[in-house]
Amino acid sequence: MTEETFGPYRIEQLLGRGGMGEVHRAYDTVHDRFVALKRLSTGHHSDEEYRARFRREARIVARLREPHVIPIHAYGEIDGRLYLDMRLVEGADLSDVIREGAVEPARAVRIVEQVASALDAAHADGLVHRDVKPSNILVTAGDFVYLVDFGIARSVSPSATGLTAAGSVVGTLDYMAPERFEGGPVDGRADVYALACVLFACLAGRRPFTADGTAAQIWAHLYVEPPKPSALNPAVPAAFDEVIAKGMAKNPADRYATAGAFARAAAQAAITSAPEPQREAPVAVEHKATVPVHPEPDPPTVALPSTESRVKQAALVGSALAVVAGMVAISLYFGNGDRTRGSGTTTTSITTTTTTVPATTTTTRSPKVEALLAVLPTVYRGADSCAPVDPDGGAVAAVRCTKPNSSWDPINPPPAEAEFRLFDHPTALDEFFQSLVTSRGIPRIDEAGRCRPRIDPIHYTLYRRPGPNSGALPGEFATCFLADGNAQIWWVDTRTLTIGAVKRPGDIDTLDSLDIWWSERVLATL
Repeated sequence: MTEETFGPYRIEQLLGRGGMGEVHRAYDTVHDRFVALKRLSTGHHSDEEYRARFRREARIVARLREPHVIPIHAYGEIDGRLYLDMRLVEGADLSDVIREGAVEPARAVRIVEQVASALDAAHADGLVHRDVKPSNILVTAGDFVYLVDFGIARSVSPSATGLTAAGSVVGTLDYMAPERFEGGPVDGRADVYALACVLFACLAGRRPFTADGTAAQIWAHLYVEPPKPSALNPAVPAAFDEVIAKGMAKNPADRYATAGAFARAAAQAAITSAPEPQREAPVAVEHKATVPVHPEPDPPTVALPSTESRVKQAALVGSALAVVAGMVAISLYFGNGDRTRGSGTTTTSITTTTTTVPATTTTTRSPKVEALLAVLPTVYRGADSCAPVDPDGGAVAAVRCTKPNSSWDPINPPPAEAEFRLFDHPTALDEFFQSLVTSRGIPRIDEAGRCRPRIDPIHYTLYRRPGPNSGALPGEFATCFLADGNAQIWWVDTRTLTIGAVKRPGDIDTLDSLDIWWSERVLATL
């Protein structure tokens, strides 16, 4: 066979084909990498208005800095044919997953949450995908999801041009919102409708409307009430029926306003429908009342509950006053036998002088703070300097540490402080990190590797865990930069749903040193 070339690309096997064109695995000879190369059909290139619109909207997709949108390396025209050069990602599309059977509800929600994150980012940039469907959702190892094929995406701007001749509709009928057939304005809520159809397909194992033929499908989307997934799959909680019904409402105004709102409603349906965990019967604990000890003329001796520990009597000879202090530490235990970290401690002081030592009480930490403290990196776990702070940015708990457990390193000193945040689901984790890098204009450059401030421009990238299972995990990003007089390194740990940051006052050399410290003391233990 004759090897096909396309500009600098060597064309290899076909990955997919649609009405707009084909996607091939290709080798980029200039950059020495394999890519996914999408070439649009030549029949779509005679319309100059469409060509201009393709370029404009390709630029919008190319600037999307969202982890669930496959990055575009390049786009343009070669020999009169439009193309997109995208990162090559290995995985199966969601239609293949559904073909094997209905998707377990919790997993379906995780998939939908990630697609919603990509859609909200596109909508924020004024772009409607218009073809959300299972075959355009790529599921990789670990169920990390990408939304692909923005080839027919359209701007919601009033100046946006049409994609096809007047009266034509482009998309997939099985997942198309009613307003797409009526010629009116279309915004991001059309994608919300399609995403609700996708969730239904995951839960029920089939498309929402099974009528055959174009006219029957259009009629169903316009006039037939959304089906109930729980009626088709007994494993689906009934709470999902209401979520699907609102997501597929005929009137866009009756739907969820954003894809993220729809995903959160689906997640709530999964949580509220989950069976109550089996709990062990509580163990009865006898609590004895503590009687205050009043000062007596003669120094008393106070016995503690444990026979192994007693308060020793002390006398100060040569003084008319005698002082005996007894301290009783009360440790609280729960029925499961675990000691609650940070339990309240009460100190009772006994004195015959006019000076009184007040009783002190510490506040018990919340379960979410305890959960966060339990998953801190080893270098900070159990450190006395770690204290709870008010969570922000969608986090459910946060702590700040001022001193790690490790000893001082004169070459690469430890940070002055560290921050850790705990999130209750991956979407919130992604949103926080993406907000961090987007607000600072930090681009994603996976080819540059982690940090390397003296060599590469400031960027964020996937980092690789060390050890026998080394490699980058989807969604685990790290970045470093200088801000507010501090060198800072931030990273995402998807296994614990935490985001960490270490900071030390300084310049670019400090940042480089801090990166070495983080690599040796934190990354090596993740």
